Amino acid sequence: MLLPAQLAHISVEQDWQHSAPYPPLGFNPFVEGALGNGDTYGLYWPIGREASEPIVVETWHDEWRLQPNFSSLAAFLRAHAAAGDAEDGDEEDEEGYVALPTLADDPASPRAAFLAARESIAQQNPAAAIALLEAALALLPEYTDALALLHGQYVRAGRTDEAVRVAIQSIISPPSFGGPPLKALQWLRTQPVPQNERDPIWHACGQLSFNFGGSKENADYPVLLAAIDTYLEQGNYRCASTLMQTYAELMSAETVSFQERHAFDPAAFIARQLAVSAALPQGSRDPARLWSNGLA
Repeated sequence: MLLPAQLAHISVEQDWQHSAPYPPLGFNPFVEGALGNGDTYGLYWPIGREASEPIVVETWHDEWRLQPNFSSLAAFLRAHAAAGDAEDGDEEDEEGYVALPTLADDPASPRAAFLAARESIAQQNPAAAIALLEAALALLPEYTDALALLHGQYVRAGRTDEAVRVAIQSIISPPSFGGPPLKALQWLRTQPVPQNERDPIWHACGQLSFNFGGSKENADYPVLLAAIDTYLEQGNYRCASTLMQTYAELMSAETVSFQERHAFDPAAFIARQLAVSAALPQGSRDPARLWSNGLA
């Protein structure tokens, strides 16, 4: 994973270890911008973009969510400096609060693009919304909320092939970035699977409910595990890594007894995630390698 050029300007936790599925693999917190309520900012390397500089996300730990506010550390540092200027001035803003950038502030901000896309849809400008969402996903392919919104726009535009692919990606993408993408799942079930289609989620979407928690058993989990195995057999390590993160987050929200019935050991599963990530084309997501030479 490529370290950002401005790394010296933040106090990053270089001994960060992933002891639980949330925050997800690829996240590394830093001190600047934290408000003391348990939420922090952190570097995040999108899956499949490990050789690029990270984006900056904000944790919402009460909701187990990440908000992809800034497209780069440089963009975050500009906003952080502006927050410091506001603190020194007369503005009645929360002390030290790093505001969400507008697209004028950070034209590549995934979250700013997502919010602008929602506004474009409200103003009946789907073309603008699609362009904004596609740009956000080019930077953060596992942005579940943006995927679900883009899926709806593709369906309305009659772009069925693209809608299928975005629906699948939204289903395998982690809840820490949004969801659940129930509309995309329900729509995908109505689409006939081509004879030569290899994607395991499309084949198995009729077996998925995405209704998690509160039940003694849930048939979704074996289906998701089987899909992970199929992606690995196909050599599709990006999709396998994405769905593994999703599986880990979903399972970690279940009761301990549920996890035990499904033989889910968080530490062992994270170790497997790290092992699989070593096969990603742009490099491993193992944080232990990140600080050894600046490129893991």
